[in-house]
Amino acid sequence: MTKLTNTLDDHDFGKYSKTESNPRARLRLLILHQYSIGKSTIDIAKDLCIHPETARRTKKRYYERGLESIYDRHRRGRHSKLAQTDIDAFKDMIVSEQQKRSGGRLTGKDIQQLAKEHYNAHYTVNGIYELLKRIGMSWISARSQHPKADPQAQEAFKKLYSTY
Repeated sequence: MTKLTNTLDDHDFGKYSKTESNPRARLRLLILHQYSIGKSTIDIAKDLCIHPETARRTKKRYYERGLESIYDRHRRGRHSKLAQTDIDAFKDMIVSEQQKRSGGRLTGKDIQQLAKEHYNAHYTVNGIYELLKRIGMSWISARSQHPKADPQAQEAFKKLYSTY
């Protein structure tokens, strides 16, 4: 049997729960807070509308792993086709390719092609948009401007017809 090094008196779980943004971690902090003020597992389960085993498991994990136990561990699943080390360079490439254009904007297909050519990462167009969301790039952009557009002619047109 392993020695338990964490106690419920080590932290102010109620205080931490008020600033925690992760909903699962916040619930776990509330469970631990309830335990720290002396409530029973059944009372905690009733008060928080959870299964009693959830409360027991949360306390057990806290005793074993400490405060880090309130966060989910990384789970198995498919890894990103784009390596974690390449994300910053990929973001910079997207921004520079957009700036090189004299008109129009990069589309999902364009970015898909960049990922394929430079990083050998084969994504669908939907996968590209999910990747952009995951790496923190919003793909909402202003309306593109035609490369042959003449801003002075547009302003003159607006002034001429604004009197009507």
